[in-house]
Amino acid sequence: MIPLLNQDEAQRFAETLTQKYGLRTPPHVLASAFTSNPQVAPLMSRAAFRADAVRTAPEVRRRRERRNFLKNMLVLVAVSVPFLLWLKIALTPATQVPVYVSNPASQRGERLLASASSIPVGQALTLNDPSFGPMLLIHLTNGQFVAYSAICTHAGCTVQFNVHAQEIACPCHGAVFDPNNQAQVLAGPAPYPLREIGIRYDETSGHIYLQS
Repeated sequence: MIPLLNQDEAQRFAETLTQKYGLRTPPHVLASAFTSNPQVAPLMSRAAFRADAVRTAPEVRRRRERRNFLKNMLVLVAVSVPFLLWLKIALTPATQVPVYVSNPASQRGERLLASASSIPVGQALTLNDPSFGPMLLIHLTNGQFVAYSAICTHAGCTVQFNVHAQEIACPCHGAVFDPNNQAQVLAGPAPYPLREIGIRYDETSGHIYLQS
């Protein structure tokens, strides 16, 4: 039990309690509890010792406005979320189910290699096929399409198509091959012609298929 204090000591002690605990009780009223003359009525009020006991009219109004604002926001969210979900569903176009058409070429063990329109007459397209490796797809001047392995039979270098000479040449050792005659050796150290790769040109679709 705290002994009775004189007025100055009680005042200092009450101010310390008020600051530490944020009490709304006036310090002089609280100080009276530690003297021989306590102010009973104010001290008996439980609300007097709460930090939020005293609320001004603006504070009460602000609290009420915050509650109303939060309540309105909750109502708005509860109403708008289902509406937005419905709107998203309504505006989303129906998913198109892809229709797969069987490819007659694939049924024959063929794979689409290129479009004929991508290779002008007298030029070639260099490709790298997973099964055959580097290859040349050539559009001959007579309109036919041929394909050869791009691996030189001499030392394994990658050959190139010479547009001006209409020949296949190896940049490493000078071997030359004839694309119009099954890539037969025209010059150089290569002992064998290039490997010919089977293809098929479909005039109806304009596609060139690789025959596996």
